[in-house]
Amino acid sequence: LLVGAPQALALPGQSANRTGGLFACPLTPELSDCWRVPIDEGADPQRESKENQWLGVSVKSQGPGGKIVTCAHRYEVRHRVRQPLETRDVIGRCFVLSQDLSVRDELDGGEWKFCEGRPQGHERFGTCQQGLAAAFSPDRRYVLLGAPGTYNWKGTLRVEQLNQSSLDLLRLDAGPFEAGGEKDQDPSLIPVPANSYFGFSVDSGAGLTRRHQLSFVTGAPRANHTGAVVILRRDSANRLVAEAVLAGHQLTSAFGHALAVLDLNSDGW
Repeated sequence: LLVGAPQALALPGQSANRTGGLFACPLTPELSDCWRVPIDEGADPQRESKENQWLGVSVKSQGPGGKIVTCAHRYEVRHRVRQPLETRDVIGRCFVLSQDLSVRDELDGGEWKFCEGRPQGHERFGTCQQGLAAAFSPDRRYVLLGAPGTYNWKGTLRVEQLNQSSLDLLRLDAGPFEAGGEKDQDPSLIPVPANSYFGFSVDSGAGLTRRHQLSFVTGAPRANHTGAVVILRRDSANRLVAEAVLAGHQLTSAFGHALAVLDLNSDGW
């Protein structure tokens, strides 16, 4: 059992008081044998802050033999520390681990932070908050990362491939895919207004709108003050484009705050 504890005390060397953490709990008669997974150790105060980064805010597993992802959506990147033009960008970051909770290949580690190096400011990627929601696709090919603070809190969703075999890298649909476009970075392509928190919840599944075809689903719980859920597909330009928008019906109901994709009657749809 993997447990996120986003308010856990910092580890020595993290230059912070509270950073959050990931815990592994064996399912045994012993109730006190949980242990903290040793990730995210150390810190460089000249370029980052882990104070209140909320590591463990999201935790997902691919199941036996697969990968694990856990995120710290309030991880902060800093530039020009203690200078007049110092900047602090709450971009968030995620860690991908192998089944034994270690870093075993080039996909593993904490360098999953797609907002790093992009234009700053709250109207672009300066408050990205990547990883508030994270998930794996059921075919185990992709990891989904919600970033609800992007584009003046309109939000975005990014889908990245996890399989990196030579065959996978030759596929034209390898991605990464992003709402608004990975290259375009155009918020007008995202079908909700500013302050919608698009990317607050994420999931995926086949047969939602087209049989056997994978769709991606994300919640935007503040869209139009009622909330919305958006079903997306990939296009040939590495964009996630909307296929359907399900709107909430009650004011301030936060429709889309959480979601899950499933086939209730096992008919393939």
